[in-house]
Amino acid sequence: MNRRSLFLAGAMLLPAMPLMAQDRPTTVLDLLSGTGVGANVFVERATIGNNFEIQSSQILLEKSTHPQIRQFAEDMIAAHTAMGTELRAMPEASTRQPSTGDDRMQSKLASLRNHEGDELNRWYVQMQVEAHEEAATLYESFAQNGEVPALKAFAQKHLPAIRMHLQRAQALQAPRAE
Repeated sequence: MNRRSLFLAGAMLLPAMPLMAQDRPTTVLDLLSGTGVGANVFVERATIGNNFEIQSSQILLEKSTHPQIRQFAEDMIAAHTAMGTELRAMPEASTRQPSTGDDRMQSKLASLRNHEGDELNRWYVQMQVEAHEEAATLYESFAQNGEVPALKAFAQKHLPAIRMHLQRAQALQAPRAE
């Protein structure tokens, strides 16, 4: 096969390549691997996570009187505000386009606003468990595989706190009556 025939054959395969790549599911590790893309995804997902923690906790504080869950919400606001501020101050993160939220986050916040009393407390705690499970996976993956050293160090630094938040949320999953 001559060079021209090889080139034409390759050019004909190019449009099919994205379809072939879609045969396997995308995982967090897939999103975090590769040059630049992983860091972009990490910054975006970390920012969305911090914003969700803050906003959902603010909703809880507006409506709940449960002392332990209120304390947890206050702690989440303080911790995730500090993490978000630190992340935004990093030159390696500020050059990326972080998303402040997504449809899934907005849907969860809207659902939380519709609950009251014990139902609100249960939904909030369940959402905190799920959000911190996702965050732990994200931070752990980037802490191990991140290609931007400063962001990798950020993930390593905050992973223990995220795991602690998850444990605290899990301990609140069956709140007792006030």
